[in-house]
Amino acid sequence: MRLDWQKRAVILFAASLLILSVVLVFFAIREAEREKLLKEREIEGKQQRLVEGIDGRARTLIGEAENRVLQAVKKNRSDAHPAQAAADLKGPLVDIPCVSEVFFVDNDDQVVFLNARPLFLLSGEKPRYRDVSSSWDNDERWKRAEEAEFRLNDYSLAASLYQDLATKTADQALDALLVNRLARCYTKSGKHEKALGAYRQQLRIGLPDLISEGIPLDISSLYQIGNIHLHRGQREEAAGAFLDLYQGLLDSRWPLTRSQYEAFRKLAEDRFRMAAGELDASLQSAWDGRLQDLKKIEKTRMASTGILENVQGRIIPRLRLEAREMDADSGKFLRIAETIDSGLILASFLPLNKETILGLLLDPQALANGLFPPASEKSGREEGLSVAIVDESGKVVAGPGLLSQEGSEKSGDPQLVSTGGFADSFPPWAIRIYRSGVGAVERQFRMRRNIYILSLVVVIAALFFGGFLAIRSTAKELKLARMKSDFVATVSHEFRTPLTSIRYMAELLQRGRVRDEARKQQYYEAITGESERLSRLVENLLDFSKIESGMKEYRMEEADIAALAADVATRFRQQAGFKDFTLETEIAGGLLVIQADKESLGRAVFNLLDNAVKYSGENPRLVLRAWSGEDAVCLQVEDYGIGIVISEQKKIFEKFYRSEVAMESDVKGTGIGLPLVEHIVRAHGGKVLLESEAGKGTRVTIRLPVRRSEEKKEDENG
Repeated sequence: MRLDWQKRAVILFAASLLILSVVLVFFAIREAEREKLLKEREIEGKQQRLVEGIDGRARTLIGEAENRVLQAVKKNRSDAHPAQAAADLKGPLVDIPCVSEVFFVDNDDQVVFLNARPLFLLSGEKPRYRDVSSSWDNDERWKRAEEAEFRLNDYSLAASLYQDLATKTADQALDALLVNRLARCYTKSGKHEKALGAYRQQLRIGLPDLISEGIPLDISSLYQIGNIHLHRGQREEAAGAFLDLYQGLLDSRWPLTRSQYEAFRKLAEDRFRMAAGELDASLQSAWDGRLQDLKKIEKTRMASTGILENVQGRIIPRLRLEAREMDADSGKFLRIAETIDSGLILASFLPLNKETILGLLLDPQALANGLFPPASEKSGREEGLSVAIVDESGKVVAGPGLLSQEGSEKSGDPQLVSTGGFADSFPPWAIRIYRSGVGAVERQFRMRRNIYILSLVVVIAALFFGGFLAIRSTAKELKLARMKSDFVATVSHEFRTPLTSIRYMAELLQRGRVRDEARKQQYYEAITGESERLSRLVENLLDFSKIESGMKEYRMEEADIAALAADVATRFRQQAGFKDFTLETEIAGGLLVIQADKESLGRAVFNLLDNAVKYSGENPRLVLRAWSGEDAVCLQVEDYGIGIVISEQKKIFEKFYRSEVAMESDVKGTGIGLPLVEHIVRAHGGKVLLESEAGKGTRVTIRLPVRRSEEKKEDENG
């Protein structure tokens, strides 16, 4: 029977299913791609709305700050002088979100800041000094006092004259000046205690804008106090006085130019180090710590002063130009952004009238942080989006991670997917939207695509595996059917040959044609041999049938293997005497007695001898051996015939299988002899060993285990 049509049917069916599966997967992936595109467009719209939302948030924050400042100004006198307006608004304009400073600009471009106090006078700012010494220019007592102090070096007389002048005036400024001169005279005359008292009295008067000879009196007093303590060896008191001078400079207590500020600051620091340099290590460390704290404050205030300088030098000119075209009654602020070395200045201003302009400085960092309220953290999380606000140099101002997806895939740096900006470029930042790893849409598409492809692979694998099993099963069934057909034909031939012989010889004897007694005896023996051959064949078939149906039973009893081997050899010589062969036996003495089914085991050895005769070829010599080892008894049949090739040695124990050499040699057989032998041996707990070489012969060994007496007792007790 041919298998081509079964193969073609299976292949055609599998190909049809495969093509259908590929088409379905193709359309499924196309549909997934379409859904992905729609979802990505939706995400793009969400990104745009996210940018618009951040820009709207910025407009809202800035607008609210501007409105609060404007409303506070309107409640007060909006037409007041800038200095007065600033003084009136200090209370209402405290802690406005995103506003770092409010200022007023007058018609002379003089700037009045509401809260900020620069460390020194800004460029173009008019000094606010008071020098009252000129008030005494025409007073004879003043002239006599100065002459006594500077020309005569009569410090006692000078001090007396200054005291006399102090009793004759009610002006605090003049009092402060006279006390300062009096303290100076005490210092020159070595009356340090009186000098300290006079300097402290002058400081208590508290007139920071009062100067003498171009130097604020307070600075002069603090400096002299420190020097007096230093001269007297009171280093801690001296260090404290110089630090007080340093602190006063940082507090912008006196109206100084930049050069004056830097000179006095350096002087205060140098004198402090001189005073604290010879203190104990612990005290020196404490005083140095105070100095470092003041330096940190100075650094912060210097940065703030730098911003105010830029406002004065760069923002105000632009503001003035823009204000000319603005309507003071519109109530609409104009916004200016200016990039400086230390950062960004964001200013918003509105002309209050023809002379005064209201302005406010926005805190860039506070504004940037205000663009991301807590509720916004949920936005974009599903798509793995994150938002960053970056300045013109690409530096991140705010935003990274605020909207990042929790547990997002770490597959590299975030990818920029969208960029936007703020209306009117105020502030001059860019809004960048990034996607970390793979977004939910891409992940979903990949998952669906992988599922479809995996399903296709599974279908293909199932088709191939199913087709393979179908073809193999069909081939196996056809092969089994062919083997059964051959078996039936062989068995029929095996039955027909002895029956024909028996019938022929019986007819001759019946008709009396055989008159010779010796010939008759020969015919009788032949009939008997053929009958036993038929009997063996029937018994093999019955045993094989029982084995196949699982009904074969073995009757175990003590068996002498030597006697069993000798008996099988004798019977085989008698029953196969008509064949040309030589059987040799090598049976060892003292073989162990084992538990076995004598009839079945004898049939197995007989079948091996019968096979050996069939395939002995031109050398019909057989050897039957029996011996025992420590744990087994062995029976072996060896021939020197055609042998078995290696590729068929495992197959010959399959039912109905016959080797190619046997088929070519036209040796008749049923293909159940060796499977029957193997089943009998396994039922006895043994195994069959095959050694063969094509053209040189075959050796088949039955190895049966020997059970010890202890095992027998366990079986009996069990």
